[in-house]
Amino acid sequence: MIFRRNRPPATQTPHGTVYGTLPQRPEPPRVEYIGITLAEMEAFEQILLHAEECTRRARPDLGYSSCTSDLVARLYQSAGAASVTQPAPELARIPVQKGDFMWLEFAIRDIEMYRGSPKTARDGRKLLNRFNALLGQQRAVIHMGGTPAFDPDAPELPTHRRETM
Repeated sequence: MIFRRNRPPATQTPHGTVYGTLPQRPEPPRVEYIGITLAEMEAFEQILLHAEECTRRARPDLGYSSCTSDLVARLYQSAGAASVTQPAPELARIPVQKGDFMWLEFAIRDIEMYRGSPKTARDGRKLLNRFNALLGQQRAVIHMGGTPAFDPDAPELPTHRRETM
């Protein structure tokens, strides 16, 4: 039987070994958000619900999954926080996590796989492309009671417009 000796935690420094300290942990990855409009959020919801309907129709053996309803509930919570920081609905931006794009990708796949509406799948792809384009246009995020919202004092990002002659 081999026994291992318990060694006290140590950290290597340029001056030598310091015993009794733990090595520093790497910083956790930053959660990235984009701001979407209320119309984009409603389109996102419709695509998710259509994909869930297609999946249930084609695969009743899978049963009920609450993932879509959980995501939609989180989107509406963010929309509520956005309406507090920006009372004008046309100017409000709802924060969506980069990780939630995955659900849109899965929804598009399910719509195509289970013979859903091709128009809805196209709309989903356009929305996914727009979400990916918005990743470069992030603004400062604040948390209001644990729910993310965009800081109303953050500077407005410049928009790139094509000028026509």
